[in-house]
Amino acid sequence: MADEPVIAIDSEDEADQATGDEEAARPLDELFCQLILPPSRGLTTPQPVGNVQVWLDREEQTIYIAKLDIEEDEEEEEGQEALMVPTSAVTQTDVKADGRMVILSLSPPLAPTGFAADWMAEGHRLSMVAFAPAPHQVLETVASLRLWLGHLTVYGPRALGLPERPQAEEPLAMRFHGTLLDERDVALLEEEQWLNDTIMDFFLRLAVELAAPKALADELYVAKTQFFTRLTACGAHSGEKGWENVKTWTRSVCGGIASQRVLVYPINEANLHWCMFFVCHPRRAMEIGGAQADENSFEEQDLPRMVCFDSAWEPAPKDEHVKLLKGYLRRELVSNPADAAEIEGEVLIQQAMKWRAAVQGLERMESLDAEVPKQKNVYDCGIFVLEFLLYLLRRPSALNSLGLESHRDWFSQALISHRRVEMRNIVERLQQEARGSGQADVSVLLERESLRSWVTSALLSEPAPEQAADRAAQSSTGGAWLPPQPKSAPHLLPQAKPMPPQPPPVPTRPRPVPSSGNGSAQWQSEAEDPASTKRARYEGYDPESQPGARYER
Repeated sequence: MADEPVIAIDSEDEADQATGDEEAARPLDELFCQLILPPSRGLTTPQPVGNVQVWLDREEQTIYIAKLDIEEDEEEEEGQEALMVPTSAVTQTDVKADGRMVILSLSPPLAPTGFAADWMAEGHRLSMVAFAPAPHQVLETVASLRLWLGHLTVYGPRALGLPERPQAEEPLAMRFHGTLLDERDVALLEEEQWLNDTIMDFFLRLAVELAAPKALADELYVAKTQFFTRLTACGAHSGEKGWENVKTWTRSVCGGIASQRVLVYPINEANLHWCMFFVCHPRRAMEIGGAQADENSFEEQDLPRMVCFDSAWEPAPKDEHVKLLKGYLRRELVSNPADAAEIEGEVLIQQAMKWRAAVQGLERMESLDAEVPKQKNVYDCGIFVLEFLLYLLRRPSALNSLGLESHRDWFSQALISHRRVEMRNIVERLQQEARGSGQADVSVLLERESLRSWVTSALLSEPAPEQAADRAAQSSTGGAWLPPQPKSAPHLLPQAKPMPPQPPPVPTRPRPVPSSGNGSAQWQSEAEDPASTKRARYEGYDPESQPGARYER
């Protein structure tokens, strides 16, 4: 029997046909589709916004997105603004789900404008916008975006005649002093992202490894970020009880924490905010509590104290943290003294005296809330914590006055923005070295002097004066941080109405302010209230005292 003819269909021919169909689709002047915004306001999935109209202003090179399905009670509201996306801010365009979704990636993230501001929490920005066109308008939507975003390659399925996005490099996890840093952690170094505990541990240890002078490194202990989480685990409601959960964490510290000059405890509050506690001269607290040393014989800078560094504008009270930390230190100082020989042959009465000294000494230890630089946004708290430590490593003499004077001029928000960029550069360089050498242990990589020198320089670098001025102008207008507001689309806004006459200012109502001493109240105008009275509200805080909110336990 003669062979039957075989008809072969080449997939390339199909792709070429699809390409021809796509090219035949005409770009439109305006698109009608559904809009999807990133998660915000506690949501974990993208937010479907509704039907929108999309067009390009060729003169401004800005994509305008106007919401169409306005609720009836909103129809009478004037000034409905459009969301504006400059074409220069779009860095990637991907067509997903056979064209049912087109994602525009934005870098750096944009402040939400117009109606989009109602969908995003304060301080959150847009890292992407996505369009969901109707099935019969997929080709026109793709053709329009390819025209509007001519500087980019639109990636997507071959069925639409689009090239597939090249596969990314295989994910790489790097190790450093017991911390494993993977791609998900690295992504948090992008703009407007909160740092997690892995990123914090990685860079805090990198800072001590590369920036700490030898003399200071020998008397400095930096706890892991999970310390407080473990301290309060298993139902532990006191530091003394929580010590059982972390009693092995300091075994590698030569002489125990009692031999250290400074203890550093990074703290994450409610998984929302980072701050840092410094404990200065912990062993001296026991010596004073046990009458082995006279408190009056020390200079103020040499006295034991606990200092909180919090970059929030209105820090939450830290009473519970102080209570837990002091309780932990009582157990730790008694159980792990600087000289291990001290515990040999101790009788019960000696142990009781040591415990009494620890209790009394830590009760008398002063607790301070330091005046520090304040963040201009809601997401840089982790980098502020890292920068607090870096500043002290660069200038060890500043430890003498820790919490005893104002530290607000240590650095500015411009340095924080610069540090985030340098942290990304450091990770990128380390990843390149790890892939090239096949070695994922950062400690081994840093044995090469040239790489160690480069990473140290990047970690301690500061922005050029002109860059610092530009970043300061962009990130700060004085006072608390607010998202920048781009200009509105003039053809979507009504003509401005004249402002009605403003009533005369109402006199400020006086309010009572506790005075130090006899507990009576003094009347003070809110307008005269000094900024220093807005510090964290600790027990025994006196706004008229010297810098640093002081309280004792």
